[in-house]
Amino acid sequence: MSDQQRVQVDIFGRSYTVRGTTSPERVLRLAAVVDQKMNALFSQNPRLDHQTLAVLTALNLAEEHDALIEEYDALLEALELKEKEGSEG
Repeated sequence: MSDQQRVQVDIFGRSYTVRGTTSPERVLRLAAVVDQKMNALFSQNPRLDHQTLAVLTALNLAEEHDALIEEYDALLEALELKEKEGSEG
């Protein structure tokens, strides 16, 4: 038996059915982020076709994700260093 659910989302004026195990609320929230990013990029460059717009949106989101991973890793490193200093003292 599958726990997959179907969620209808609208991104940049197009409707998509997303199927997965993620909660519908999360899927809707993520779709809203993608929609917002695509609309923001399109407002800056309205001549972009859908495919290019989607790729640029994906690259922007990947860049944000990468920056968050780097920040997370730096915070973990700082925490581990602090814990190490605390156990030595």
